[in-house]
Amino acid sequence: MEEKSIRVQTASNRTIWTYGFGSIGVGIKNNLLGTWLLIYYNQVLGLDAILVSLAIAIALVVDAVSDPFVGVWSDRVRSRWGRRHPFMYASIIPFSLCYYLILQDPGEISDSSMFTRLLVLMILMRISMTFYEVPRGALAPELTKDYDQRNKISGVGMALGWIGGAGISFIHMQYFLGDSYFNASGYQLLAFWGGLGIFVSTAFTTIGTHHHIPNLHVPPERAFHVPTFLKEAKETLSNRSWLVLFGAGCIYSLLVGVDTGAVTYYSAYLWQWEPQDIASYSLWQVASVITLALLAPWIAIGKSKRNIAVGIFLTTIVIGPLPVVLRLLEPYLGLSLFPENGTDALWYLLLVHSCLLVSLGSLGFIFIGSMAMEIVEDVENTTGRREEGLLGTVNAFIHKLVGAGGVLIAGLIVSWSGFDNPEATQEMLSGEIIYRFAAVHVAIGFCLPIVSTLLVLKFDIDRKDHLTNVNDLGYVEKD
Repeated sequence: MEEKSIRVQTASNRTIWTYGFGSIGVGIKNNLLGTWLLIYYNQVLGLDAILVSLAIAIALVVDAVSDPFVGVWSDRVRSRWGRRHPFMYASIIPFSLCYYLILQDPGEISDSSMFTRLLVLMILMRISMTFYEVPRGALAPELTKDYDQRNKISGVGMALGWIGGAGISFIHMQYFLGDSYFNASGYQLLAFWGGLGIFVSTAFTTIGTHHHIPNLHVPPERAFHVPTFLKEAKETLSNRSWLVLFGAGCIYSLLVGVDTGAVTYYSAYLWQWEPQDIASYSLWQVASVITLALLAPWIAIGKSKRNIAVGIFLTTIVIGPLPVVLRLLEPYLGLSLFPENGTDALWYLLLVHSCLLVSLGSLGFIFIGSMAMEIVEDVENTTGRREEGLLGTVNAFIHKLVGAGGVLIAGLIVSWSGFDNPEATQEMLSGEIIYRFAAVHVAIGFCLPIVSTLLVLKFDIDRKDHLTNVNDLGYVEKD
């Protein structure tokens, strides 16, 4: 089959950017959960790290259970607003409101009350996130069937997600926190502006893609019969490429959980920065990510997405832990292997390192996201069913359960290292405690990605396979 003879359904640039705008809110949410939530409740509000991690982990488990439910529901629903949009509209206000409430100062309450409050709000936010993220994620492969354009829609989403996450992080460090990571009033400002950003982003994408509803796939009416559903789910999820990405994602999800809040602990205690010292890092990082994200479609032209992603991930595994490893080795070697804290050399080296790491990592996941879209047509060509929601949410279900375990590990590492010790001095926090934390964190962060990356090598849907699938299914442009 000649590849050039097949022209598949594509999306306009306007559609791609309108869809991608919804990633801004996702980036804002990810920034809170991955960077600020643990240190805010642990170091600012004084709640034990294990309790904070437990609340985050329980909410993640609830989120994991809700994902496949919403995914399968949105695959089957028939309404005048299509399959995905009813859920997205329902999520807008609770998603943004829960973000706002989580960062409010609870006042003088007991640890048990603070834990309960955090847990309830986290569960509510996680469920509202599911109603937005799952149907929106399932919408992408419906908007474009083109092998290369899926790199673009994935890349634009990644770029705008970084604008949301890194943008709010820059504003928070530069203008809200002042000269301390532990400025409580700064987190209340983050609550308002982050919540507003989520509201605008989710509303814009939901309303902006509404006019596509008449052209989207309409599923046949199917009653939900448990034995039939389980049989169909087994057929859908037996796809080899899906199983490969599923396994790789499980391992990576554990790493993401372990990474919860780590960068902020490093910034405050290992490198001893004040927030304003490195606020501009966020802007440089987002510029780096956007540059590579928008170049992703051209980088992959004529190449294998899988091979590019694997090469990128192996590179990041090597360079990622280098600064921390060099600092950890100094006491044992009696040598200065990295610039001293507070020096311009350290500032520039960590800037370059962070920009390289996040931009390469983001580029790799652009291709992973694009590869996952190809599975939709591969499954449909085998089973006759389009089940984007099921494919995505079963992934998410297990990944979040595994990630919840990672979050608990993160809390245990923080507590075991000594950050919960009320008698710890600043010298101890910036010395033996952060060194103990870093040693365990680096070891985990080096080993897990190797296994995850090697699994990706088993993915077996290439350009030719995808074109065969979309041609067989009739997703081609007519002359």
